This record gives sequence, structure tokens and C-alpha cells, in this order.
Amino acid sequence: MSFQLGIATWGERAAHPVTGELPDPRERFAQLTELARAADGVGLDVVAVGEGHGVEHINPDPLQLLTALSSHAPRVTLCAAASVLTTADPVRVAEQLRTLDMVSGGRAELVAGQGGTVRDLRLFGVGPLEQEQIFEERLDQLLDLLSPGPTDLAGVHRPEAAGVTLPPPAGGTRETVWAASSGSPRSVLRAAGHGIGVMLNVMEGRWDQLVPYVKAYREALHGFRQSTRGAVGLLLPGLVVSDDDARSPDALTLAYPHFAVSTRTFGAASADDPAWTPEEFREQCGPEGALLVGGVSDVVTKLRAMRETLELDRVLVRVDVNGLPHDAALRTVELLGREVLPALR
Repeated sequence: MSFQLGIATWGERAAHPVTGELPDPRERFAQLTELARAADGVGLDVVAVGEGHGVEHINPDPLQLLTALSSHAPRVTLCAAASVLTTADPVRVAEQLRTLDMVSGGRAELVAGQGGTVRDLRLFGVGPLEQEQIFEERLDQLLDLLSPGPTDLAGVHRPEAAGVTLPPPAGGTRETVWAASSGSPRSVLRAAGHGIGVMLNVMEGRWDQLVPYVKAYREALHGFRQSTRGAVGLLLPGLVVSDDDARSPDALTLAYPHFAVSTRTFGAASADDPAWTPEEFREQCGPEGALLVGGVSDVVTKLRAMRETLELDRVLVRVDVNGLPHDAALRTVELLGREVLPALR
């Protein structure tokens, strides 16, 4: 696949900094619709929606949300990134993915994630000690369900169901499903074993810490005798301003109140999350840091280095972090499509 650039959202409802009130869910959905429409209009490749639960999110079911967004973004790939398979029935996920695929004309994708906060795992009755085993079992079942022909569903965590047949997505299993990874050997080897793409999430630290995992993934594809080259993606938080406006307002100054607490952890910001100091945050926005914050030229330089070093096929930029002003998120989408992507290509 040629290099792709897209946007991602986790659908947060961030509290107002003064009143503490949460924005209306309908308002947030309207904003997500506008972001998807803008991404489609400026030539970006992917619109991705993650999964979040509780009053702080509007995206408990990313596949359903993407189905609603599909008519507003008629061209881009629509990706659930990530869908937490640990707390979902694989039959239901396969059916929802197929529905999105039909409604969108074959543009559906899914990143299968093991994650989820401790609170979310408890909400769905999953113990942290069984989390990985459940995920691996359900990923196997999901891929079987998306493949042509009948499959027998059986496992430790579900009753047996023999001869299950579902219509596969138009794109085929390997092209439709990715596996999420926050940078662990087991997760990248799991993706390679199935011959599917791996979507890396980097939240803090140096992005080049992912190099060994990409190398392990590529080598494992060969070791497992997979017939595919596979695909490597990267999801990271970002805010882009034009080079003319990079100092007024300064991108780091605008991003800091929203990014400093919430980008180092998954999900909505929590009072328990340790916030970065301004110095730490500036380092994260630098050439080696995990955040994509700055003017167009700096962002292009950083993405080019990431793409070449990690052999990336896709980058997803999380553009609406923790109450970031909607006009700033829209401006990031516009600049990614009109200036950043053409420069990379």
C-alpha cells in the first residue's frame, strides 16, 4: 500500500475549564461529523474512531459511529481504531464490521485492541488477569468469522458454536483488520502470526523506541511464512499550525493545557494522571518526542523521519485531544490534507 495519512478521534467530552460542565453529546457528534467531512474534503486517506465508555465519551461503539459518519465522508477509509475486542463478542463485531463495509461501499477497517482501562474491564466483567487470553481467543475467532466459509467457534471463554458462516468484508481479512500495539514484543508477533497489519500507539517518550518492534514484526512475517508484506501504522496525538502562524499563537502554548495531562494515558483525562511540566511537554514535541505538535514544516520533517525509520504505511493523527478548541482541530485537518500530505508524497 502507498503511504496514507489520516485523522483519529477518541470522542472525548472534556469538562469546561471554568464551569466543569461536559459538552452536549450531540454537539460533540456534530464536531466529529465536521472533522470527518473536512478530512474527506482535503484529501486525507483515513478517518478513525477509537472506543471509550462512560460519561466522558460519545464513542462506546466506534463501528456504529462510523456507520453514521459514512455518508458525510464518502471517500475515505473508515477505521475503528481501536475496537476493544477483549470486551466484545466477535460475532457481533464481525456483523457490525460487515454492516459498515456494505453501507460505506467497502471502506471499513478495524484495529483490534486488547486495551481498555481497569474501569472498562470491570464494566464488562473482565478480570485483568484473563484480559490477554480473552483477547487472543476472540481475535482468532474474529479472523475466522471474516474468512470465507464456515468456522467452528469454541474456546475457553464462550460456548461452542459449529458451522458459523458470515459474509466476509469486501476487502478481505488481511486488508480489513489490524492489531493494536502499544509497543510490546507479544503484540507485534501476534499480528505477524496472523499476517495482518500492526497499528502502533505512541503516547510519550521517544518515537524511535518502536524501531525494535517494527523489525521484529517484519522478521516474524518472514518466519511465519506469511505471503504478505504486512503493514505498519502509527497513531499519535497532534496539532498543526501554519508556518506563518507558528509563533502567534504558538502551537505548543495552544496544545499544552489539553495535551499535557491526557496524551500520556489512554481515554479521558483523569485527575490522577501526572501532567507534564512545560519543559517535559516541549521535549515531547521535539524531533525525537512522541507528539506531533508544531508548524507545517516541522511536522513534515518529523513525519518524514518517522516514515523512513519505522517503514510506516499509515499515520493517524489524533486531532481533538481533551477539549482542544474545535477550530484548532479543524485547522489541523486542513493543513494535514492541503500541505503536509502533498509534501510527504
